[in-house]
Amino acid sequence: HAYIAITDHSESSRVANGLTPERLYVQIEEVRKINREINGIEVLTGSEVDIRGDGSLDFSDEILAQLDIVVASVHAGFALGEVEMPRRVIRAIENPFVKILGHPTGRLLGQRPGVAINLDAVIQAAVANDVILEINASPSRLDLEPDIVRHAREAGALLAVNTDAHATTQLGQMCFGINVARRGWLQKEEVINSYQLGALRKVLQIRTP
Repeated sequence: HAYIAITDHSESSRVANGLTPERLYVQIEEVRKINREINGIEVLTGSEVDIRGDGSLDFSDEILAQLDIVVASVHAGFALGEVEMPRRVIRAIENPFVKILGHPTGRLLGQRPGVAINLDAVIQAAVANDVILEINASPSRLDLEPDIVRHAREAGALLAVNTDAHATTQLGQMCFGINVARRGWLQKEEVINSYQLGALRKVLQIRTP
């Protein structure tokens, strides 16, 4: 790897020991210190931020502005209907600091179906706002489906294949997401984390340190 992003959960995800703003600021400083001390890999600051029920985000824009990568995801309130849920997610997509929409359908294989979401509308909003759609490589998610990946590609969306690793031992999950990307007919230029770091910074508007 030439780079890796650290995107711990935000504070509402208590089951995942989500970071408070104070803990996140400490982490940002630790990442910056590490980047000054090591060579050969760049560590990007980030957060997987909860999308609240009304579409607002778990951290303020002031906090989000300090991060290289903001992944916005739904982790609660799955019962919203076919009108409310897309409105909620699209409002988050329209936040100028959001770079990636995490596990867009919210499904857990064998445990929970996907949410009532209009994927056409969400994909269109993502393209319009330059937000990347995630292929979540966790074996319990594999979200998005290959046919939706193909549809997103045809609509002009870019995608990221992410491990959803909660421990270093789970980084190997990437292969499952790559398999979904291949079945969705993606090419290298359509998967942003296949880019060289300079190109990634440009497409995600990441500041150069």
